[in-house]
Amino acid sequence: MIVGEWTSAPGSDEIVTGSARYCPDIKLADMLTGRLLYSPHARARIRKLDVTRARKLPGVHAVMTHVDIPGENSYLYGHPDQPLLVVDEVRFQGDAVAAVAAIDEKTADAALQMIDVEYDVLPGQFDPLDSMQPDAEPVLPGEDNVLLFQTYTNGDVDAAIAAADVVVENTYRTQWAEHAFLETEGAVAFVDEAGLLTVYSSCQAPHRDRMQIARATSLPESAVRVITPYIGGAFGGKDEAHVQMHAALLAQATGQPVTLVRGRRESILTHVKRHPVIVECITAASKDGQLLAVKARVIGDAGPYSNATHEVLNKLAEFIGGPYTVQNVEVQKIGVRTNNPITGAFRGFGAPQAAFVYESQMDEIARELEIDPLEIRLRNGVETGSKMYTGVVVREGTGMKESLHKAAEMIGWNQRGKCERAPDEHLRRGFGMATILKGCGLGRGLGDHASVILEMHRDGSVILRSAAADMGQGIVTVLAQLAADGLGVELSSVRVVRADTAQSPDAGASCGSRQTMVSGNAVIEAANSIRDTLLGLAAMKTKLSKEELSLRNGRLFVNGEAHAMTVRDLAERASNWGYPLHAETLVHFDYPADVPKVTYKYSQEVFQFCTQIAQVLVDTQTGQVTVERLIAVHDVGKMINPGGVYGQIEGGVAQGIGYALTEELVVKDGITQNPSLENYIIPMALDLPEIEMAVLENPEPRGAPLGAKGVAEAPIIPTAAAIRNAILDAIDKPLHELPMNPERVLYA
Repeated sequence: MIVGEWTSAPGSDEIVTGSARYCPDIKLADMLTGRLLYSPHARARIRKLDVTRARKLPGVHAVMTHVDIPGENSYLYGHPDQPLLVVDEVRFQGDAVAAVAAIDEKTADAALQMIDVEYDVLPGQFDPLDSMQPDAEPVLPGEDNVLLFQTYTNGDVDAAIAAADVVVENTYRTQWAEHAFLETEGAVAFVDEAGLLTVYSSCQAPHRDRMQIARATSLPESAVRVITPYIGGAFGGKDEAHVQMHAALLAQATGQPVTLVRGRRESILTHVKRHPVIVECITAASKDGQLLAVKARVIGDAGPYSNATHEVLNKLAEFIGGPYTVQNVEVQKIGVRTNNPITGAFRGFGAPQAAFVYESQMDEIARELEIDPLEIRLRNGVETGSKMYTGVVVREGTGMKESLHKAAEMIGWNQRGKCERAPDEHLRRGFGMATILKGCGLGRGLGDHASVILEMHRDGSVILRSAAADMGQGIVTVLAQLAADGLGVELSSVRVVRADTAQSPDAGASCGSRQTMVSGNAVIEAANSIRDTLLGLAAMKTKLSKEELSLRNGRLFVNGEAHAMTVRDLAERASNWGYPLHAETLVHFDYPADVPKVTYKYSQEVFQFCTQIAQVLVDTQTGQVTVERLIAVHDVGKMINPGGVYGQIEGGVAQGIGYALTEELVVKDGITQNPSLENYIIPMALDLPEIEMAVLENPEPRGAPLGAKGVAEAPIIPTAAAIRNAILDAIDKPLHELPMNPERVLYA
């Protein structure tokens, strides 16, 4: 089988040799440079906007303001409340007021300097607790500052808390976090002689981009083509649109190709961030460590526009009870508009914030009751058949406790007391664990679908067309492996056409750990259809039944024995006789009809489980935390490409360590104070500990291809909580705010 084998990604030779083309690499004849003029203020009224001088500058081909947009002046993600170009008031530091296209970067930058803008600076809303008050001035006219206010309750929470033997109550705060992808946001757009507007877009959802571009340019979607080239990382930051529509508008206005790529500082100041949240949480338990209730109030800072705030807070609330069987849960989710940086999708999508809360609470409960942190998790962990507080019955939950046992074994959890805890007068060593669950797919009530086109030629070669964007998570490799395995050909026989709306059907966004599950199923269905045709021809030729035949490694097998006939022979025979070797399939991920009615309407039902354990060394004189070891055990259902799985775990852990200890966008009165990778501190290779990984394979019984589940998001989710609990173990002081930088640790 090709599935389950270590394999290099299709196109990996292009990446390592530098021949892969990313948006900044695309060069077209007569291409202009696009630039955007942003607000220098967090909130201000535009008193004057005059672009006359800029338009007269030699080499400038277009200067656009909101009045020049032929279609809808909105990003159109969810609730369309963010303008492409501001009309009368800027509401955060990344609001764009004008767009320029010029012959080169120098001229474009000069044109921006010649745009005459006068502002009346206005007081802004910078504290979500103040902004949500009834008398607070609206951030958006006619819109409530509280854009989301919902409460979900299951069971009798207050009664359970009143009856508990131990109650732990804390307030947690998390920070704005930057995606820090290698390739900043970019797009290249041009209009051909036939009037087709083509946009190369570094994005996670090309078909959704096409819809947004069409509406902004007032073109039919049939006149817009979006191509996704190689993507240099995304982590959710390219799920929402960024500069694609501006590049398209400038190309439409000038009739020439336009490239628009953000600089690093510009990127940090303008694109969406991980939501900072305030979570007030009460956890109650009996004296034997049984969880009785969780009650939480979650306040998320959206910035001025909604973006993905509803969706992120929905998922944060869904996972606030953790991978545990607690039945009494109440969570109030509140999304608040401010004039702070905008927030949206980021790897984990609300789950890292939730895990930091519930796994910190678990360790404090364990300490109160003097129960081992491993034991209290084992007593409460879900299993196959467990009913969760959302009403979902877990179909495959083996990985929850199995990952705990495996991680504990790898680190020597029961022997940690023999480890040197104070290697020096000012050094303290500690161990901490965190175990989590993460859903795969979009969840109930949402259109979780994907289509693929699969075609075999007469020589046995295969073309796979899918619009699933590969931003480094390896979906192109996974789909190629599934196709090759299903058709019985070598992986080298499969060519995957990268996401292109003119050639590939809609696969939905690459988000929510969904593509392996949804697009993977579509590939399997398409391959099954073509394989059935090939085996039917083989049956006619050999006078045997199809049940006796199989395809593998490019050959026909009869009852497991190789036959002289090859897949190429069968493909050529099919072509000669006019048998179709073409399949287009659409998969809707629908939840099984026999699943009980859930109480949480957005709930997911395919779960990843993982446990991470951190060993840290804390310097009590400086507050410096060194992560010495990190154990990561992940249940992925079934590994399609092991190399991709281990790569995702390693990368996610690295990102999680940064989220835990060093990464923080410092924002003062709505303005980011450290918009540079020089002072936004992400871990370097030498900062990372020894990462010890293990993968569990407990196949998901329904819905997932070959039992496979996603893995791209889960590795970042438990890391901060595991490190936090290790710090608690080392210094006997709890921390409730991220990042746990030296100042906060020293203060504790």
